[in-house]
Amino acid sequence: MICSKVDETGEVCGQSRVVVPWWSFTKTVIATLVMRLCDSGKLGLDDNCPGKPFTYRQLLQHTSGLGDYSFLPEYHQAVANNEKPWSVDTLFEKVDVETLRYEPGGGWCYSNIGYLLLRQQVERLSDTGFVELVEGLLVKELGLNSSILVNDSQAFGRLYGSKENYDPNWCYHGLIAGNVEDAALFLHYLLNGDILSTDVLAQMTRTLPLKVNVGARPWTQPAIGLGLMCNDDKKLKTAGHTGMGPGSVIAVHHFYQAKPQTIAIFSQGQDQAIVENKAVQLAANKQVETG
Repeated sequence: MICSKVDETGEVCGQSRVVVPWWSFTKTVIATLVMRLCDSGKLGLDDNCPGKPFTYRQLLQHTSGLGDYSFLPEYHQAVANNEKPWSVDTLFEKVDVETLRYEPGGGWCYSNIGYLLLRQQVERLSDTGFVELVEGLLVKELGLNSSILVNDSQAFGRLYGSKENYDPNWCYHGLIAGNVEDAALFLHYLLNGDILSTDVLAQMTRTLPLKVNVGARPWTQPAIGLGLMCNDDKKLKTAGHTGMGPGSVIAVHHFYQAKPQTIAIFSQGQDQAIVENKAVQLAANKQVETG
């Protein structure tokens, strides 16, 4: 298990040069790029995604009505068999993206496909490829020099704890990797107001309560922001994102407490509850492990 903690001043405790997959924490980066377009006036959160019945806000909050490839047994079988990723058109056909699970805004369903659409729109509206957008924000602007967009199995194989022969293009919205320090610093900068305007950040952190079974995970009042998984309990108020893929899990969460902290934890395995509960323990000022 590899951990890093950033305090309210930006000081880091627990540094590691090991580069790991950020999995669905990539969604928080995508959401930040979308919110920057809001800041610049290039899109409105309540504008419809072109040609679609749902809005950007609904895509960000997983209330669009879209389903997801994670529900397809053949998707998981293809990944396990190290098959070549499907084309986006084939993916959309298999998921049947034209048939919504519910009316936009009328339900909630976690959707990786929604974030693929958001990535496509960010690239279109910025007239810039995702590789360049990620490098521009994370590396050039914020100085998070370990962060990269992982585009092939060879690059993925160089990551710590990586599953042999996995093709990251199965992660259709894109897969960012970096060390845990840079993951924690990104979330710290975001929620500290260093990336977005005050008004737009307030939109991003406004939450929708969720009625979901969290199992052994520590979230007592789970909620969703825009690209942020949150807990709205006054005793444990958090915002961030957890991610999981073949072979590993990562949790990156900000803890709103007397002394705010941002914590990133990576572990091999497939149990999100383990890294999330460890983050809660570290927020209580227990020892940070490094790797």
